[in-house]
Amino acid sequence: MKYAGGLLLFLAVFGAVGVAMHVALYDRPGIFIWSLREDPATGRSAFARTVFEAAATETAEPAAEASSSEKSPEPEPAAPAAEPAKAEPEAPAGNPDEISLFDGKSLGKWKKTAFGGEGDVFVNESGNLEFGFGALITGVHWGEAPPATSNYEISLEAMKLDGNDFFLALTFPVKDSHATFVVGGWGGGVVGLSSVDDLDASENETMTIEGFGKDIWYKIRVRVTDGRIQAWLDDEEKVSLDLADRKISLRPGDIELSVPVGIAAFQTRAQYRNLVWRRLPAAE
Repeated sequence: MKYAGGLLLFLAVFGAVGVAMHVALYDRPGIFIWSLREDPATGRSAFARTVFEAAATETAEPAAEASSSEKSPEPEPAAPAAEPAKAEPEAPAGNPDEISLFDGKSLGKWKKTAFGGEGDVFVNESGNLEFGFGALITGVHWGEAPPATSNYEISLEAMKLDGNDFFLALTFPVKDSHATFVVGGWGGGVVGLSSVDDLDASENETMTIEGFGKDIWYKIRVRVTDGRIQAWLDDEEKVSLDLADRKISLRPGDIELSVPVGIAAFQTRAQYRNLVWRRLPAAE
């Protein structure tokens, strides 16, 4: 009986920790990585792995739309014909120089980067790209050649949910090389470019120290032209680097897997939205 009582106490504590961890990470009832959800078809509640459930929702949406179209008494010839013809990425209506890199429904041409020990990567219920905690780095990279290697801008919004290191490492092409704009690195405050003349963001002249809160959307924009790299945080310019006689490269290590365009976070839960690529005239 003594051992049985000890086992019951252990199971109770173990379950309580799992429930608390799940609520803290996902803000919903569940235990560890399983959420308690109600099946809308049967009305019964059951546990399901949180990430897999999100993925299933994404893949089920097109099927649901198709089923709705078949039952509709009013024919809609234009919409079904045009939708399959859309290519990713696509330019937002009215601006042919802007390319949307994320539609809020699926990863599209983004691929989960195999850093090793990475956390979950998924599109959450709000239509944002979300990274879970990883042992080290979690991220995605663009699965095709980038639209350009110079004279362009990348913009997005990023939000740290939890963690104490960089919630955004944006890797991007610079002519025949690459660089990374780090936001919140080296313990949570460093902002800058890695690497310049083989010095990373904590060592070169692009470094600044900023404070970042949780659950706050930050606007990030990076511009690459033939002669300069610029970067903004919430419309405040943080980097303006003349490329003349400078060596631009990636910090050696895992971040090299983020080419040609990549988004990564270090031991940090984060979300991303409004990823846009903008073409620039060569003289801009």
